[in-house]
Amino acid sequence: MLTEVGFIALGIPLGLVLRKREAVVKAVDKLTMWAIYTLLFLLGVSLGTDQNIVSQAAGIGAKALLISTGCVAGSAAAAWFLGRFILRGGFDER
Repeated sequence: MLTEVGFIALGIPLGLVLRKREAVVKAVDKLTMWAIYTLLFLLGVSLGTDQNIVSQAAGIGAKALLISTGCVAGSAAAAWFLGRFILRGGFDER
């Protein structure tokens, strides 16, 4: 956990220094999206290879559908909120 916090602590000042360089920001955005895609893919592979989850898939289908629908709806609502109020200057940017 300390390693993760350390990487975040190092990334924040670096991001502050490099935020005015548009090419760097665009590259970081693309890398971030590909990192997320990779993590989601690996999560799917991990779930698919877990015999426990695969064998219980039929029994937990409705619950899993409800939970995933709630997660997607919550993520969409959070993304809308962030895009509407934070990233577009809806809040005071002091």
